[in-house]
Amino acid sequence: MARLDITDADRHRHDIAVLNRLIEVTVDSADGYRDAARDSNDAGRKLAYGRRAEQRDAVVQSLQQALRDLGGRPGDTGSLLGKAHRAFMDVKHALLRDDETLEGSIRNGESWLIDTWEVALNDPDLGDPTREVIRRAFDLIDPHPGDREEHLLPPEDDLRPGA
Repeated sequence: MARLDITDADRHRHDIAVLNRLIEVTVDSADGYRDAARDSNDAGRKLAYGRRAEQRDAVVQSLQQALRDLGGRPGDTGSLLGKAHRAFMDVKHALLRDDETLEGSIRNGESWLIDTWEVALNDPDLGDPTREVIRRAFDLIDPHPGDREEHLLPPEDDLRPGA
């Protein structure tokens, strides 16, 4: 009797798809922060945005490794929607040239990013080991759960209102 050959990738197909989606949106976030660092007129914000891009790159690398461990092939690019949003923001920033425009873009992008990560964490079909990888990474993405204002800029950068 013949045996079915089921690879790790087949067995973990759903987890791999979820991880690849998180990689995609987190690459979008890192790219957005890089663009904001380039376009900001404020030296402190440039530094903060650059650090956040590096942090997001590290999260992407950890997700890519988890995906490889499942037998999958990780993506390394952002989404078409993310690229379109950044192109729109480039035009808007070129016209307005202010940091409030950048901050509004970051706020919108971060809200979308966190929503995407929360959906993944609450996915009932996700395997427990993958859920744990995502939970640990999400702690870096959103260190202040439930407070969307607090997580926009790291507290150590003293760029939050009232800081």
